[in-house]
Amino acid sequence: MPAWAKAPRTDQAAGTRAETHEFLTAGLVPVDCHSCANRVLVKKTSAAHTSVQWISNPVTSCPEFAARVAAGELTARIDTCPKLRASIEHAVAEGLVEVPDA
Repeated sequence: MPAWAKAPRTDQAAGTRAETHEFLTAGLVPVDCHSCANRVLVKKTSAAHTSVQWISNPVTSCPEFAARVAAGELTARIDTCPKLRASIEHAVAEGLVEVPDA
């Protein structure tokens, strides 16, 4: 019976775990929101795709998330903070976050 593709592998060698960690974390660059100074980790895999890794809980560290959750939205349904998105776009424009060639 084949293993579920997303299940964590328990038989992975240490080297493979290190390679997986490198794959998931390589290229992440810290970006600070110009509005609230919250810091996230960002990686661009293409011009259209941006990965954002929150370092802290966005509900407690981002006023936009906090207000939207207080208004009844679920965090899973909040795409991002527009001010944070603008900060990321600025970091890309300044060359602080690299965008791979297409």
